[in-house]
Amino acid sequence: MESVIRNAINQSNEVIVNKSLTYDDVFTVTYSDDKEVTSVRANVGLINQLAMLWGTEIQNRLNNKKEVLISRPAGAFSGSVFLSQFGKEVTLHCTFSAISSTDYSSVFIRQGVNQTLHRLYLEAKVEATVLSPYSSQTLEVRDTFLFSEAVINGKVPGTFISSENFNEYLDLLGN
Repeated sequence: MESVIRNAINQSNEVIVNKSLTYDDVFTVTYSDDKEVTSVRANVGLINQLAMLWGTEIQNRLNNKKEVLISRPAGAFSGSVFLSQFGKEVTLHCTFSAISSTDYSSVFIRQGVNQTLHRLYLEAKVEATVLSPYSSQTLEVRDTFLFSEAVINGKVPGTFISSENFNEYLDLLGN
């Protein structure tokens, strides 16, 4: 069942990719006269439209899947774990209902002395319920789509100290 949902999400990515938008369409980086980054402004309206467009496309694809066929071995209906893998395949017609939602996140990742990688992700969440003649199953599927990224170059500092461990900074002071 998860594969049906993931396929709907992945096929919906095409709608966003076909827009042929770049980082510069979504974000504006401004610099001072000294070549220092002063701001990164997002075109929030466009980002919201993209998230809504993607969510609508996902939901439409899921709505077209009103019924799903699932095959299980006949032994799966015996109630025995041992027998559940044996027997002729039985095909069940299951009713499928899903609700999708989308969001976005913006991430900054340090890349070096004067560079920062900026990424925009679109995030999808689908909550689905599958009803079969004998049971129901609810599942949640989340997926993330990297929409855009760019390296932002800043001013090279006069001094640069880098460490993942704060205690290493203290070692510079000596005993």
